[in-house]
Amino acid sequence: MSKKVHIKIQAGDISKQTVEIAENTTYEDLLDRLKINQETVLVLSGGNAVPLDGTISSNEITILKVVTGG
Repeated sequence: MSKKVHIKIQAGDISKQTVEIAENTTYEDLLDRLKINQETVLVLSGGNAVPLDGTISSNEITILKVVTGG
């Protein structure tokens, strides 16, 4: 069975998309599918950071690009 997840990606600009995922999909699986390097983002659900190996339980998540520099 699958479900729809609404994703907001904040990386300078804000983009939104909806994807259909399997029930047992992890945040890491989703980032791989979206071709996003997991070392450069934080994934938020309900405003809280989530572990990337956790199963997606919410139907709305935010992917926040982390900016570093020197």
